[in-house]
Amino acid sequence: MPRPALRSRRLRRTQTRTPGGKHVVHYEKRLASKPRCAICGKPLQGIDEARVKTRHVSGLTVSRPYGGYICHRCLALALRMAVRLSST
Repeated sequence: MPRPALRSRRLRRTQTRTPGGKHVVHYEKRLASKPRCAICGKPLQGIDEARVKTRHVSGLTVSRPYGGYICHRCLALALRMAVRLSST
């Protein structure tokens, strides 16, 4: 039986064959999924997906309004709509 910290499903279980020929279970961190746009759901560009779980702020944002939250296409569309609505 594994130790209590390894009994949960937060770690991925992989079967590994050792050089001695035994099959053992190794526990690995699960990979984070790629961040997605809140409006259209497409994967965001410019954000390092490996850093999402470690929460380094420099790798999570893009230097534009709503960077890291919505994609550039949705932002451009929203800005166009805002300008059109404000001009009437």
